[in-house]
Amino acid sequence: MLTSDEMPGMAPPGDRQVALRFAELTGGFWRGHSAGRAWFWSLLLAGAIIFGVFASVTINRWNGWFFDALEKKDAESALIAMAVFPVLVLIAAGLGVVILVARETFQVHWRQWVTATLADSWISHRRFFRLSLSGYEPANPEYRIADDVRWATEPVVDFAIGLLSAVITIITFIEILWEIGGGLTLATGGGTIVIPAYLVLAAIIYAVLVSLLVTFVGRRLPRLIAARNEGEARLRFSLMRIRDHDETIALARTEAGERRAVARTYDSLVQRWLAMIRQRGRLTWITNGSGALVPVVPLLLAAPKYLSGEMSLGGVVQVAAAFVAVQNAFNWVLDNFMRIAEWLAAARRVNELADALERVDGDPPGEHLAVTQSVDGLLHLDEVTLIDRDGRTLIADIGLSLPPGATLHLSGELGLGKAALIQAIAGLWPWGRGGIVLPPGARVTVVPQKLHLSEGSLRAVVDTALALPTERLEDALRRYGLSGFAARLDETRDWDKELATGDRQRLALARAELEQPDVVLLDEATSALEVDAALELLAELRAARPGAIILAFGQSPGFAEAASHRLLLKRAGGVVRMATTERGRAEARAGHIEPAPP
Repeated sequence: MLTSDEMPGMAPPGDRQVALRFAELTGGFWRGHSAGRAWFWSLLLAGAIIFGVFASVTINRWNGWFFDALEKKDAESALIAMAVFPVLVLIAAGLGVVILVARETFQVHWRQWVTATLADSWISHRRFFRLSLSGYEPANPEYRIADDVRWATEPVVDFAIGLLSAVITIITFIEILWEIGGGLTLATGGGTIVIPAYLVLAAIIYAVLVSLLVTFVGRRLPRLIAARNEGEARLRFSLMRIRDHDETIALARTEAGERRAVARTYDSLVQRWLAMIRQRGRLTWITNGSGALVPVVPLLLAAPKYLSGEMSLGGVVQVAAAFVAVQNAFNWVLDNFMRIAEWLAAARRVNELADALERVDGDPPGEHLAVTQSVDGLLHLDEVTLIDRDGRTLIADIGLSLPPGATLHLSGELGLGKAALIQAIAGLWPWGRGGIVLPPGARVTVVPQKLHLSEGSLRAVVDTALALPTERLEDALRRYGLSGFAARLDETRDWDKELATGDRQRLALARAELEQPDVVLLDEATSALEVDAALELLAELRAARPGAIILAFGQSPGFAEAASHRLLLKRAGGVVRMATTERGRAEARAGHIEPAPP
């Protein structure tokens, strides 16, 4: 599994490209069926933010009113100001509630849309499996959908709120600095120097210097955070792997190797964390220093005018609060640098998954199989050679033709070639030469040795489309020896743990029949059953689908006895080939498969 940083010949995209790609990927929320909801919450949030800033400006002007009244000992004006203040607080609090509800509701709906879009793309058309075969699957796609989408969407809403608030704050509070602060007159040996709007200039210069310093010192932080998140995902994957294979590991006593693997993964994660902590430490020097200076700087700048009588106490309080507000607005990047870095790391991981899902739908690199439809209704494998994505040959020169109703038993040393051939016929393995020709409109069903059972009702396990009547499902379960489960169709359980291996294989065959396939690929599908039981189940499948072409792979019970045709494969030098004489191989390529003995 590769990330963009690890793919040869590909430079990772810059931060700007990451942001633009993420905007392109998620911008569909404001279009289509979700547009009404998106625009409603967006406009409500923007309106509340604008009114919230004006409420802050009003409170700032109230400060000037109140402290000027105190300085002048104007009791009546001070009492009026005190009576007005609760109303201002109530309005500001109400706007805060609206902003909170609108922000979090918007975040939930946006995340829902992005998660659903990515998850549907990952699951549909079996891309989750094709992506794992492709060689450019990003690490831990499920983690990216579940967690990185949240980390990549929620901060964007906060950033938008902060940026809009910062722009409006700068415009409104600079006017206060300009109006109350005015110009500063400095006496020199040769006369005087007047600095117009000196508080405005001071606020801008201070903010620009701090922002430049933060950007320079923290420029490596997004990459370090991305590396840390990747390490966290790898650790989680290592632990999940132990849980998924717990029985095999316990029986084989290989826990020591797993423990060492987890330790190596965690050691790597620790180093990534430490690198990020060192970088954050450097950045904290600037953020803490600036945080201590900001409240003091406007007081120092306003002191000369206050002492000379050019500025009232209320004016000092106003410009101090306005300077801090403008400074916080200008330093929006400074205050959010860590969150921006974390967002870029999460957005980069989401982009990588989306790009890989788009890429997997294209033609596979190098040689690839041709999958077409036959004109004679037969299944043909035309000189099929399968290779892996590194160019290594797995299976070579397989040629056969099977009519409807045929059952072919493929046995011998199949190795990796068996899985590749099954996946190729099912339309999942792209690499190789030759052609696979299926009957027109054929539905291909694979019956694995161990059927995956999703958590939920047994009905959903048996009938994935949830479209078949209950009577038909119950009848299928009874005919395949699962009468005890017929009355439990709507029970919700973890069926993966409830069913024994033999019952699981019976269920897989019943489900295969219900899918009404034209081509059935049995991958050791009766390995946990006795021969008589396997023959009975295979006969049920054949009776239900008399015209289906069945290919039985491996040495499972009943395969050899139920076969109408037989093909022996052997592996030499890691490559699976047809084990026939030269004449027999030529006949097989012409479509003559050795019939099974009576």
